[in-house]
Amino acid sequence: MSFVPSKAFTFVAILLLSLLVSASSPPFFDDWREVTPAELSMTKGKVEADADAEAIFWEVKVDDASENLVMRHYVRVKIFNERGREKFSKVDIPYMKGIKIKDIEARVIRPDGSIVELDKNSIFDREVVKANDVKVKSKSFAVPNIEPGVLVEYRYKEVHRGSSADDMRMVFQRDIPMQYVSYHFKPYGSFMNLRFNLEGNEFEKVKGGYYKVDMNNVPALKEEPYMPPEDEVRKWLLVYYMQTRSETVSTSDFWSTVSYYVAKAFDIKDTLKPGKKMKAAADEIIGSASSDEEKIRKLFEFCQRKVKNLSFSPEISETDLDEIKLNKDDDDTYKNMQGRSFEINKLFASLADAAGFDTRIAFTGDRSELFFNPGKAHPSFIHLAAVGIKFADGWHYFDPGDPFVPFDSLVWYEENSAVFLLAYKDYVTTRTPMSGYNYSNAKRRGDFTLDADGTLEGTVAVEYTGHLAYRQRIKNYDVSQNQREEFLKENVKERTSTAEVNSVAIENLNEPEKPFVYKYKIRVPNYAQKTGSRIFLQPGVFEYGSSPRFASTARNYPLYFQFPWSETDEISIKLPEGFVIDAGEKPSPLADRSGVGSLKIDIGIDQNSNEIKYKREFFFGGGGNILFPVESYAPVKMMFDAFHKADTHTLTLKKEVAE
Repeated sequence: MSFVPSKAFTFVAILLLSLLVSASSPPFFDDWREVTPAELSMTKGKVEADADAEAIFWEVKVDDASENLVMRHYVRVKIFNERGREKFSKVDIPYMKGIKIKDIEARVIRPDGSIVELDKNSIFDREVVKANDVKVKSKSFAVPNIEPGVLVEYRYKEVHRGSSADDMRMVFQRDIPMQYVSYHFKPYGSFMNLRFNLEGNEFEKVKGGYYKVDMNNVPALKEEPYMPPEDEVRKWLLVYYMQTRSETVSTSDFWSTVSYYVAKAFDIKDTLKPGKKMKAAADEIIGSASSDEEKIRKLFEFCQRKVKNLSFSPEISETDLDEIKLNKDDDDTYKNMQGRSFEINKLFASLADAAGFDTRIAFTGDRSELFFNPGKAHPSFIHLAAVGIKFADGWHYFDPGDPFVPFDSLVWYEENSAVFLLAYKDYVTTRTPMSGYNYSNAKRRGDFTLDADGTLEGTVAVEYTGHLAYRQRIKNYDVSQNQREEFLKENVKERTSTAEVNSVAIENLNEPEKPFVYKYKIRVPNYAQKTGSRIFLQPGVFEYGSSPRFASTARNYPLYFQFPWSETDEISIKLPEGFVIDAGEKPSPLADRSGVGSLKIDIGIDQNSNEIKYKREFFFGGGGNILFPVESYAPVKMMFDAFHKADTHTLTLKKEVAE
């Protein structure tokens, strides 16, 4: 997990020393731009003829020549149909801590040229959920009188207090096509940029100390299921100041320089040169443990369970956390028995080093945002992820600073990534391992009774391990029990809208070494379809109501599964009195030749109890295969279509005729 201390930014200050130049900003976007007759009469997109809506322009002015970073946004969009109307009926402007959204204005221009202005009293704050369940604050407003054929335009100012444009992402591709995109950038010093999925379009110097970069006719970034992170596929660039990296410095020399300043910022020298107090503490914690693994486990459990983690304490707000001072050093963290996530990881590293282990601090990328490539050299692409400890078989990684990561494990987005293992004098470059599909397993058990009218009723227990368990813990740890139950009910109802769920219990929420467990009772009216004397039953209850994973026959972007995983189902269904299986063999086993995915289903009948016994074993991501090129879409889709057909296999039951 990425938890960076405030003092860590001292390395940025050291690395990026520059003189801030005061300058007044020109009054951009003070007036609405003239609307042309062609814009009013448009009936279809110019960039994409079948677009629901299309941006005429999307312009951003960035002024970084004064104390605060100020960004001014101006957007004009043409609405073509009801889907476009729905999409832009509400505008959300997300913002993070330290950012103020000001001077919001919006209006709608009808095809006849008449205008409806936004009432500023209708602007409100709300919380929105973005990708990966990340919650952010947003300034929001409903667009007045929006309908197909209108133009919607809005503008606002974004003020970042005491911040700069260093490491700023300039986005050139969004979820609608855009006829014109531009950034006017006023830097406080010499700057460079890294480009992603962009060619050409260099910055050019214009009036007022600004530099302009723009693009014409940019197609929409079309969201697809199981696509790579947006920053991997969309068009964007990263702006940073020259002190970060000279154009003549090699990649290896750059990372050597960065590692030096990162090590200094995180006090890695002090962490990995522990004193007598830390050595005594390590000895006390380890106690009688003899093997290397036992010793490290003792230290890990102490740091993860005994030291209060301020970064994962629901009772501490962000504001309150900011007011809690950082520990002076690792000794101070041990003394206070509390710290932020990164402080706990540093304490663990210091204890491990004091116990005689070859220990380093691991900095890696985040696969949920971007696939880290050291060749694209920039420090913003790495974060303190874990502690690396060298055993006889190589490097192992530990993250006690995250209370939900098991021993000798990483969060999924830190697996299979280039990693820098920092000491205070040097660094080692290697790659973090990827867990296999057995590590992340969903074991689903159900004992059900089927009534003659088709109602299914029974008890369910679902056990998650590995990354699947981590997802559940992160989603549930900081909400109430009622909210946890609602999360589960919503999840069940997504597939089975008529399901009635009650008696929900959650086990092992705060015990990462154990499976995360849901238990509940369920009743589903009309689960099975009855026709005359026959009942049509899908025995794979946990796949009931599921849709094919890939509906489209075409694909724009590579396929990306976040990690390998597996599923194990054990289901018993007691049949109605007098009913027996009339037709329906078990599906044939499915597997690809390379061992990437497999599905095996077994269906039997217990004659004594008249119960169907259903077993299912599934996995995907064998051999670490989770990323597939567009060219592989057809065979992968075919595989999952076959999985879906087998998972939704139906049996026919009939009423026995008494002899």
